[in-house]
Amino acid sequence: MILLHSTHHPKLTSAEIAGLWSQYMNETAGLCINRFLHQHVEDANIRALYDYALRLGEKHVDRIRSFLKTDGFPIPVGFSEQDVNLAAPRLFSDALSLHYLNIMSIHGCHGYSGAVTTSSRKDVREYFTECGVSSMQLCNRTKDVLLSKGLYFRPPSISAPDTPEFVRSQSFVSGWFGDKRPLSCVEITDILFNLKKSILAKAALVAFSQVAQAKQVTDFFMEAIQIKEKHIDMLNKALDDDHLPAPPSLDAEISDSTTPPFSDKLMMFLVGFLFSTAMVYYGSGMASSPRKDLISKYTVAIADDMKVGSDWIRIMTDNRWLEQPPLAENRKALATADRT
Repeated sequence: MILLHSTHHPKLTSAEIAGLWSQYMNETAGLCINRFLHQHVEDANIRALYDYALRLGEKHVDRIRSFLKTDGFPIPVGFSEQDVNLAAPRLFSDALSLHYLNIMSIHGCHGYSGAVTTSSRKDVREYFTECGVSSMQLCNRTKDVLLSKGLYFRPPSISAPDTPEFVRSQSFVSGWFGDKRPLSCVEITDILFNLKKSILAKAALVAFSQVAQAKQVTDFFMEAIQIKEKHIDMLNKALDDDHLPAPPSLDAEISDSTTPPFSDKLMMFLVGFLFSTAMVYYGSGMASSPRKDLISKYTVAIADDMKVGSDWIRIMTDNRWLEQPPLAENRKALATADRT
């Protein structure tokens, strides 16, 4: 007999562990970066946003530890004060710090909504829902400040059609030869979203390349910069063909400091996160665009990021920086274990 109102407290599922484990890694990394940026921010409004973000991060880390401890899972190593040098000179301007926090809040909105949909336990779902609400609040607050300071790039407006329209020919999906139809509002949105993320990723890479300590890490960042420049040029060209504006570069918002504020491990982790999420968003843009030339651009971008990801894993594993998430039981090894 199934009890509809059982008081049984089920163990965490693999999906819930994945969400909590991944969030712990991201939150501990984010706390290190945000603490450093916070102390250099001069604008009172931006500083208040970092105050809020730090409080959220500390609260989330405590909650995740509680969830994992209750079910007997070890607390991940993640990142700590050993990965940040608060005495290092400023690396990002106030404007770049604000853009960074806005993009990270967007990642939070997407990540927490996915965690809610894959979680089963009510307390875990309620926790991720709470995280999602606070991420949306942070996203809105960072956007409000960007708008108030004239730093937010608004997507272009388009003219309203006289009537609803339907696709009448296969030319709607063309893009290789002859006249290409103008970009749709859906395609413009995806291109601009990916552009903003790529522009921020490139700025982070440029900054990190100045302060990285290991040569292999510096070389990796330099190669990754070239990939992001390629993607930015590719997406800018798609907009320029329709005489649409593109967001500005953020590279000028980086200081000339060469003193490392972060460990190579932390910077590599953030870059890996930005490239892995970029593949997800490129895939979304590809899926929502019928135009063959745009599909080709996204395919190339994903292939480039996969190559960067392969190099990233090699460096992370060579340096023992890549923490392993909990794995399923190895049944084959258990069945063949020596029992003598």
